[in-house]
Amino acid sequence: MVRQRSAKPSSAGSIPAVASRFPLPSDFAFVQTVESHGWYRLAPFRWSPEEGVLRRREAFGEDVVDLEIAERAGLLTVRVHWSGGLSIEEPLEARIRRMFQLHLDLSEFHALARRSPGHEWAARERFGRLLCGATLWEDAVKIIATTNTMWSQTVRMVELLVAKCGRGGAFPSQDDVLRFSPEELQRDCRLGYRAKSIHALAGVDLDAIAAAESTDEQFRRYLKLPGIGPYGAAHLLAMGGRHDFIAVDTEFRRFVRETYHGGRNVGDETMLRRYAIWGRWKYLAYWSELWGSR
Repeated sequence: MVRQRSAKPSSAGSIPAVASRFPLPSDFAFVQTVESHGWYRLAPFRWSPEEGVLRRREAFGEDVVDLEIAERAGLLTVRVHWSGGLSIEEPLEARIRRMFQLHLDLSEFHALARRSPGHEWAARERFGRLLCGATLWEDAVKIIATTNTMWSQTVRMVELLVAKCGRGGAFPSQDDVLRFSPEELQRDCRLGYRAKSIHALAGVDLDAIAAAESTDEQFRRYLKLPGIGPYGAAHLLAMGGRHDFIAVDTEFRRFVRETYHGGRNVGDETMLRRYAIWGRWKYLAYWSELWGSR
């Protein structure tokens, strides 16, 4: 039996309101960003491609609100359904900017992509932003849930974690998760060995972890997080807008060998040199190749 956190229903007496309209960079593509990877399929996100609306529930203090996010007339419009009485505009803006990487300037990457026949599509389709969670914590938990498992199991694990620990369908905070033991998380959320990692991660000061100036130092910090390996650390860097580092892992070796070397074994340095011309965008160049090959 999954025990769910109690919360007053976000729909009780709620009224719709336009919380904010965000100006968008010229190289922003809403659908491309939403569907940039599998996060839009993980709770609390709910994507309706027919409507062009991304929905999720978000907790602000003790209140839980429903967000409806869409691109309208060149602006990112966020409608908030709430019970009234709280002011959420400033924290909402920070979360929206993080979710859609609105701070990221991709003009240099797209200029490089236009000069590369294999990457020109990335500039044409304004590819490059990754849909993120509202917090580093959310992204790290979801990355842990993707390791050594099938995607359908990842979807179910995150769904159960939100149902058990979250308030009113919002993604649980670190404190929310710490209310439960690793054994409860393992049993009720089907997390397996990941339960211990996620529980340990809930006790980490992630704001301090994310404060490194250099990418190399940031990568080392991420590697020290419970349940995060090279793949996870590199993905967290990218979700923070840092693309100047490629972690050499099993997937990277497989992709480069099959794509460029006919499956032959080549050294790691040889594989990395292929992306050196991309400078601080090397991971995004690699990611665009992975995405374009699907």
